[in-house]
Amino acid sequence: MGDAEVNTLWRSVCGADDQSAFRTLFDYFYNRLVCFAADLAGTREAAEEIVSDVFVQLWKNRRQTVGVIRLKTYLYTAVRHRSYNYIRDHQRHRWLGLDSIAEPAETAIQPSLEWKELQQQLDAAVDRLSPQCRTVFRMVREEGFKYKEVAAILDVSPRTVETQLARAVARLREVLQAMQHPVR
Repeated sequence: MGDAEVNTLWRSVCGADDQSAFRTLFDYFYNRLVCFAADLAGTREAAEEIVSDVFVQLWKNRRQTVGVIRLKTYLYTAVRHRSYNYIRDHQRHRWLGLDSIAEPAETAIQPSLEWKELQQQLDAAVDRLSPQCRTVFRMVREEGFKYKEVAAILDVSPRTVETQLARAVARLREVLQAMQHPVR
């Protein structure tokens, strides 16, 4: 769904209280926002609650938010703020020592690696990235946000976004190279 279609649906929600348009927007954004919130808040359950709350407030305040031009950016920003509030309110700061982080298991990978196996390895590598690095990677590469949009949503500089994305890509490149040339 493109920005134009999202904006058309949003105008229907605000102007005509169109519940089916709102449901379409909810269905389109829900899983993406849950993944984003889970990266920030730490648990899927918290993320689902956060995203649901954002959509409930969006529906309740649809008349006041009629001026929102980029709904996608608005939703990600709202989810980010709610996630930070959740962390603050629940004080779920988890500190891990470097020795408690498991190293990826060395596996012998056959030269005829199937696409599904490759995708699983890359997904696992993305999951092992730092939370900010993982979030930036997903927003730029999977969601299609521009660096400036990600910077605005996460309240960081565009340079930070660029640096975090470069780190993510470098880490994924290492994983791919290790898969091509396994250690024996």
